[in-house]
Amino acid sequence: MGYLFLGLAMLACVAGSSALTASDGMVIKKHSVLGVLLFAFSYVLLSRSILTINISIAYAVFCGVGIVLSGLISVLVFRQKITLIGVFCMALILAACVIIHLYGSM
Repeated sequence: MGYLFLGLAMLACVAGSSALTASDGMVIKKHSVLGVLLFAFSYVLLSRSILTINISIAYAVFCGVGIVLSGLISVLVFRQKITLIGVFCMALILAACVIIHLYGSM
């Protein structure tokens, strides 16, 4: 159940980041409020996930996957540019998430 909460927390966090990006610097109030609420909800879900997952693993995966998903959304939805180095670094982040998940609780 912890991984379900972790996955939902990551999705809520990425959705919150996207809403804040769409808020145009918190000018568009409905996107601003939605973004803040989604961030709060994501941390509630994260707190539920760490009841069964080590916090070091949960937070590393939460941040790492969140960074990669936010990067993908920034390119696909908001048409922002990403360099080859940026793609390489995101691949490293994903690799680190897998490694810490596999070996982090030894």
